[in-house]
Amino acid sequence: RISSMQLFAQRALGVRELSPPVVNLKRLYQEQTRAEEPILILISPGSDVSQELQELAQQVVGPTNYVQVAMGQGQSQYALQQLRECAGKGMWLCLKNLHLVIAWAPVLEKEVNALKPHPNFRLWLTAEPHPKFPLVLLESSLKVTYESPPGVKKNLLRTYEAWTPQFIEKGHQPVRSQALFALAWFHAIIQERRNFIPQGWTKFYEFSNADLRSGADIIDRLCTGTGSIQWDFIHGLFENAVFGGRVDNNYDLEVLRAYLHQYFDRDILGGKGRKKLAGILELPLSVNHKDFVKAITALPETDTPAMFSLPQNIDRSQQRSVAKGVLSQLVLVSRPNLEDEQFDKTRWTKDLSPFLHLWKRLNQGSDLVKLDQIPAPGEQEPRLLAFLLLERQAAIKLLQQVHGDLSRISKVIRGSLLLTTDVRENANALLKHEVPPSWCRKWEGPAAPIHWLRSLVSKTLALGGWVDRCQAGNLLQSPADLSELFHPSVFLNALRQESARRLNLPINSLEFVSHWGPGGGHSKAKCPVNIEGLTIEGALFDGHKLVECSRDSPSSTPISNCCVAWVPAGQTKTQDNLLETPVYYNSSREQQVTSIKIPCPGSPETWKLKSVALILKNQ
Repeated sequence: RISSMQLFAQRALGVRELSPPVVNLKRLYQEQTRAEEPILILISPGSDVSQELQELAQQVVGPTNYVQVAMGQGQSQYALQQLRECAGKGMWLCLKNLHLVIAWAPVLEKEVNALKPHPNFRLWLTAEPHPKFPLVLLESSLKVTYESPPGVKKNLLRTYEAWTPQFIEKGHQPVRSQALFALAWFHAIIQERRNFIPQGWTKFYEFSNADLRSGADIIDRLCTGTGSIQWDFIHGLFENAVFGGRVDNNYDLEVLRAYLHQYFDRDILGGKGRKKLAGILELPLSVNHKDFVKAITALPETDTPAMFSLPQNIDRSQQRSVAKGVLSQLVLVSRPNLEDEQFDKTRWTKDLSPFLHLWKRLNQGSDLVKLDQIPAPGEQEPRLLAFLLLERQAAIKLLQQVHGDLSRISKVIRGSLLLTTDVRENANALLKHEVPPSWCRKWEGPAAPIHWLRSLVSKTLALGGWVDRCQAGNLLQSPADLSELFHPSVFLNALRQESARRLNLPINSLEFVSHWGPGGGHSKAKCPVNIEGLTIEGALFDGHKLVECSRDSPSSTPISNCCVAWVPAGQTKTQDNLLETPVYYNSSREQQVTSIKIPCPGSPETWKLKSVALILKNQ
C-alpha cells in the first residue's frame, strides 16, 4: 500500500515512483561518461560500489589500468599524483569516500579543471551526501545515486545482474545454485527489513554488498564437491562472521539466526518437491541463470509482510514510524539558528511563555519545588524502599533544578536578572524545541521538551505514592505500572535483592519467571509483582497465548496484567513454546527494561521473526 505522503510526493514531482532506477555501471560507462567529466557516485549507508566498479574496470581496461584510493588522512598528495598519472596514461582512477576529506575537495576541483586527459581516462568519485560539498565540482560532475534498490524483487534482480551465468553454472550443481539464490534472498530480506525500523530491526544495520560477496565465496567453497553440505557450519559463519558481526542487539541477532535456519535448510535446498523458500517460492532445480531470473520476475512488485515473516499490520507500524520521522525533520527544518543571535526579549517572551505557563500549571498544588528536606534511605532500609527513596530523591532534585532554570529564564525576560551563559544555553535549547543538555544529563526522557516536562512531573508525583505504599507494607499487593519509574530495570534488580534476602539464597541462584492469567503465580515467590500498563507490538494476546495480527489490527494493543517474580532456579515447571519477549521503555525500542516469557502456539522462532515486544505505557 502507498501512504498518503508517498502519493502526494509522487503527484507533486510528477513521477511514477520515488525510488530511483537500479544503476548499471557498465551501461552508464558506455552511454554517459566522458574523460573530461568526473563521475560522482553518491552512496548511502549499506551500499558499496567499489567491488562492482573494480569488476567493470577489469573487463574494460584491465586490472593493471585501474587505481583505487581510499581517501583519508595522508592520502591527498598521493591522490593528486595518481590523478595526473592516470589522466596521462588513460587509466581509471577511483577516489573513495570523498566526504571524509571535504576540505580538500576544492584542491581536487582545481586539479581536475587543469587536466587534459587521455580519451580513455575516467575519474570515479564516491561520497556520501555532505552539505559542504563544493558546488563547482558537484555541477561539473556526472551525478549518480547508488543505493540498495527498494524492494525485494529489485534487490534480487540487481544481485543477479551482477552475478554472471558462468558464476551460477559453475560446478553444474543445482544445490549450489539454489544456495546462492537463498543467499541473495536472505541478503535482500535483511536489507529491506530495515524499512520497518524499529520493529523489523531495532536500528539501522549496514548490511552491504561486501557481505553478499563474502557469503557467495563461502557458498562457492562449501557447496562444491560430492560430499554432504554442512549447513550448520554455514549458519555459524554467516551468524558470527559475515552478517551477525554487524548486529549488536540480542533480539535482532535471534531474528537473523531464525532467517538462516529457515532459508539454508536441507528441506528447501537440494531437490524439487521440498519446502518452498520463505513459504512462497519454489526454487528451480537448475543451474541456469535465466531460470532464477524468471523466478524473480514472477515475484510481486510490492513487498508483502509474508516475505519477511512480519505481522500483517506492519504497514501501520511503518507508516507511524515514517510519520514520526517526517515530523522530526520538519522540527529540524523549522529550528532557528541561534548561535550568533543576541537576546531578543520579544521573541523569548513569545516562544518561551508556553514552557513557563505549562510548568506553573503542572506544579499547582504541589510543594515539591520548595521541599528542603528530601527523605533519604538509611543503611538498614529494605532494598525496595531504599531504591524508591533514592529514585524519588533524584527526581525531586531534578524537578527543583528545572524549576530554578525556568525561573531564571522568566526573570531575564522580566528584566530582573542579568543574562548568563547558562540561562542563554537553556533558553536557546527550548527555543529550538530541544531538552536542555543539563537536564538530559540527569534523565534522557522524551525528545520534545513539552513531553519531557510533563513526564518529569507525573513520574515524580507517582513516586510519592510508591514510597507511601512501600512504607505501609502493601506495595506488592496492588498492580504496579513500571512506566511511572525513571529506572524500572533498577526496580526489578532491587526486587531480586529483596527476594534473595527473604529466601535466604544467593542472588545468582534466582531466575525471573512470569505468570499470565488467573492464579497466584509461582508458589515459591516471596515478592511477586503484578505488572500493569503493558502494550504489545507484533502480535495480539488473548490472555493465555499469542495470536497473530490481522491487517486491520492496531500497531500496539494493551495486554492483560502479568505477575512476575524472582524464584529459586530450576524449581519452575518446564513449559514448551514460550517466547522470550523483550520489554522496552518505549516504542523506539532503544532501551530495554527486561524480558518476559509469553506462551505462544507453534515454534518460538516464528514469533521471533515478527519481532514481538512489550512496551511500557506511554507517559
